[in-house]
Amino acid sequence: MKNILARGGIEFLAVLLGLSGSLWVDNSIKENEHKEQNRKILTRLYENMVSDSTDSVWNKNAYERAIRGSENVIKWCDSNPNVSMINDSIEKDISAMMIGVIFINNEEEYNALKNSGRMDLIDNEELIIKLHKYYTTLGFIKQIDALQVDYLFDKTIPFLQDYANAYHYDKDSKIYKTIPKINLIKLPNIQKLRFNASSKMYWQKYSYSMYTRLVKRVEEIRHLLRVELELEL
Repeated sequence: MKNILARGGIEFLAVLLGLSGSLWVDNSIKENEHKEQNRKILTRLYENMVSDSTDSVWNKNAYERAIRGSENVIKWCDSNPNVSMINDSIEKDISAMMIGVIFINNEEEYNALKNSGRMDLIDNEELIIKLHKYYTTLGFIKQIDALQVDYLFDKTIPFLQDYANAYHYDKDSKIYKTIPKINLIKLPNIQKLRFNASSKMYWQKYSYSMYTRLVKRVEEIRHLLRVELELEL
């Protein structure tokens, strides 16, 4: 009887150990699968960050030129200009003043990472925090960009169309080849032009400071992702 009980106990223990081992293997496989999935997501996220870096630098530089254009327009307005003072230089500055940009990025990979419920598989807590802050900030930046674009099409362009015969792409423009250039045919309302320039410059400086911080933030996240993915630094 004792032998039977002992043998039964051993068999039960063997089954228990077998089940435990099987569960451990299953959990280990699933854990590795989650890690591999996260690695793929983080790799694609890194590729998105490379694109975000290019776009954020471009937008930052665009706002820098826009600020310079607005400042020059204000100076021109303060010089008590007449129609003979309309030239290519002031037309380019007015065109620069009218620059409007929109930051376009891909949030699919970050959302996939959040929805996976396995952010804990990221080793670096700083990376998690910076990713959250980054994607939270983008919504506000896009709102400010959109407000400026709306102001351009709702206020500035309708105002200037009474004094111009073209707002077209100039392949020789040194502003940006994708920015249209205005062609004035008579002197605009100087008071209104100055107001437009000062209003736009206020928001342009605000956006420039935001994109300056954004460029730095993207660089930091790219570095942390390279460390996380063990890529060459």
